[in-house]
Amino acid sequence: MVKSMRVLGIDIVRGSPLSRTTPPYYSAVIIDENGLVYEAPEIPLKSIIRLILEYKVNRIGLDNIYEIAPTSKSIARILGMFPADVEIYQVTIEDKNFVSLVNQALKIGLDITKKPRPLQTAYICALLALNGIGTIIRGKERKTKIIISKARSVGSGGSSANRFARGMRTAILRATREIKYLLDKASLNYDLVFRRGSGGLDSAVFIVYSDYKTVRKVIKPFEGNDVRIIIKPEYTTIEFVNEKDSRKRPIIVGIDPGMETGIAIIDLSLQNVFLTSSKELDRMEIINLIYNIGIPALIATDKNPPPESVKKIASTIGVPLYIPSHSLSIEEKERLVEIVKNRLDIDIKTVHERDALAAALKAYKTYEKKFIELERKLMDLDIDIDIDEMKLLLLQGKTINEILEHVIETYIESTLNGYGEERARYNYIVNAIEDEEKDRKIRNLENRVKELLKEREVLRNRIHELEQKLSKLEYESKFKGMPINIDDIELNKLRERIKQLQNTIDTLLKEIEENKKRTQFLETMINKLVLSEYVGIPKLRILSVSGIMDVIDLVRATKVILLEEPIIEPDALKLVKELNCIIILQKCEENLKSFLLEHEIPTACNLDKISEINSIVFTSKLDLDSKISEALKEVNLYREKLRKLRYIDSKRLLEIIDEYRKQLLNGSH
Repeated sequence: MVKSMRVLGIDIVRGSPLSRTTPPYYSAVIIDENGLVYEAPEIPLKSIIRLILEYKVNRIGLDNIYEIAPTSKSIARILGMFPADVEIYQVTIEDKNFVSLVNQALKIGLDITKKPRPLQTAYICALLALNGIGTIIRGKERKTKIIISKARSVGSGGSSANRFARGMRTAILRATREIKYLLDKASLNYDLVFRRGSGGLDSAVFIVYSDYKTVRKVIKPFEGNDVRIIIKPEYTTIEFVNEKDSRKRPIIVGIDPGMETGIAIIDLSLQNVFLTSSKELDRMEIINLIYNIGIPALIATDKNPPPESVKKIASTIGVPLYIPSHSLSIEEKERLVEIVKNRLDIDIKTVHERDALAAALKAYKTYEKKFIELERKLMDLDIDIDIDEMKLLLLQGKTINEILEHVIETYIESTLNGYGEERARYNYIVNAIEDEEKDRKIRNLENRVKELLKEREVLRNRIHELEQKLSKLEYESKFKGMPINIDDIELNKLRERIKQLQNTIDTLLKEIEENKKRTQFLETMINKLVLSEYVGIPKLRILSVSGIMDVIDLVRATKVILLEEPIIEPDALKLVKELNCIIILQKCEENLKSFLLEHEIPTACNLDKISEINSIVFTSKLDLDSKISEALKEVNLYREKLRKLRYIDSKRLLEIIDEYRKQLLNGSH
């Protein structure tokens, strides 16, 4: 009996993988050779992963891989949650070229006359993937995990339960030794993390620095009565299987259209430049050429207003179009191109290539300062991250602070939260790995302190020996009348070395204490945030439109802004009212509070800050709720007062009008 092929098709319905406040939701359809198996009009990504495992999906079809996550690294992390034999198809890429979903659907006999709804798109993607249409996308791994764990949990109980547990620990120890032997025999580099237990090991994890297929040739997955062996690839990025350059980089594309079209492509680190020009390039050929080189982040032109053909290319691809403030002069173009010529060996054959390159470089120079600042701050974080992909987020409209928060949040999630639903299945093993990672630095420092203490003790003994020798020589010289000529250099050196060691020990002990305090602080903050005892709100130095836009996602989520200085731009008030926000003043001034109240903007003062990171302030949720309630009550009282005043004014006006009429009537008589 031939096993049925089950295919999942997905398409994004709403939200965005770039947003933390509006996460993406998808339409999902599962089919096999016999027809529809399951459909859902709107579900989150975690439910997609559950469906893949529950229905044992063999293949996934989608029209854009970047709809599930914003970067190749984050996509790779998600692919790591899928079973290793699942194939992912991007159905709109074929033979390195972009092909519209409408044209792909014709290949399986579907004639689409209007734009399909997300559920219909998911069904079409599933059908195309079922027929093997599109390009396979797979994770690219640099290392593989071998997880050795108990085959089942042991219940609480007496001596028989203890014997059973010891038997499983012994089996895990045997399996660990056997795998170590096989890895050593195959000359594969690895790290080993394990948790000891009575009579053996509770669990063990090998981190092998080789790809999944190589490891599978040496070690096979296994599940027995006592022990389970699982092999998992650790994906770091993704690759399109039929492409020569498996790792596409974000790129800026300069285009100079005309009878002869010039195209210049640069990466976001200005390390590589591609130039070409031709009289026979149509729009789709240009798009396919771009996708062969990398992922377009920005299309650029040297003309203002921009040529219509360049606008259409940017629109078709769906990326921003960079337009200079004015059309670039020949001198400006030459100056820009000279910058690259001094750094890279490039051959510019035509003026069209020069103009296209100048357009791309002008766009790059617009973002260069932000790129440099982002690189510096990412290096300060000392987190393994793809810098070009973070620059891509910058081009997509994210601020530097938002990108840093995204990097930190991703790092914390990957360190503390494991790997989503996989964590539920191997929870205790992953906890062991996480604990090992968190405590590694502290353990290293403690070990170093122990070594230095030992060295100090050895040196103290050596000094004691030399002092005894010196005393003996002094004693002998008194009786023999011999002059003392003892070289104290070695003794002084040893004393100085002990002093240095003591200083180093003090510094390391202080560093250990600071690391422990920081770990405890981060754990407390995360727990409080998870339990909704703490909440983060955006902080602005002054109230300005640009400042609000920098933290707009957080403002929309919390409806609160903490204002440090009593400085307000007039245009910002309108935006605050549109967003229906509450202002909390760090420096409470009654005049400013009254001014905001006159604009019917709820205002509060004196919020207790617990901590702050960049532009986010953390505070007690109870305290914040109290301030919000107080501010809303005050603004409602003010509105009621205004309503009464307007009523009194209108009543008095009617009285004046009535008196005037009476006067007119009396005058006529």
